[in-house]
Amino acid sequence: MNKVSGNPKALRAHKEASLRQTRQDLELALKRLENNNPSRVKPGTPITASSVAEEAGIDRSTLYRYHDPILTEIRKLNNVTPKKQLQAKRGELAETLARMREYREALKESRAEMTVWARQNYALTHRVQELEELIRQRDTVIKELHGQLREAKKVVPFKAVPQIKRQT
Repeated sequence: MNKVSGNPKALRAHKEASLRQTRQDLELALKRLENNNPSRVKPGTPITASSVAEEAGIDRSTLYRYHDPILTEIRKLNNVTPKKQLQAKRGELAETLARMREYREALKESRAEMTVWARQNYALTHRVQELEELIRQRDTVIKELHGQLREAKKVVPFKAVPQIKRQT
């Protein structure tokens, strides 16, 4: 003979009521964590299955066994990673674009400065060429004068210049 203890309908009803109450506790705990207003865990605690179960006052295994919709909601909340990554990448892109503008401005200034230097270099190169030509002309004149001086020494003997007496 099989001994049946308790009323199966009452047990089933109790189990369903318990599941509903646990689900409600989990949902409330999740909302409190989302609003950063927990009652059992530290404020700022990341939203995980463990923290939601602890906030609801139930065992974590109960959450995993019987309350998959709550786990799905937790995963959705934590799946903001792509959004955060997108925001981070957009921030990086904005910084990169700002640096690129700075670099372009620096390049523009450098090119303008190089143009000024190139003009100065051109002018100085031509001035050096002019001065070198003047030095060649001067050297030619000096060479001619030395030649004339040598010729003059050969032709004209050195004579003593008579001294003039001074009157005192």
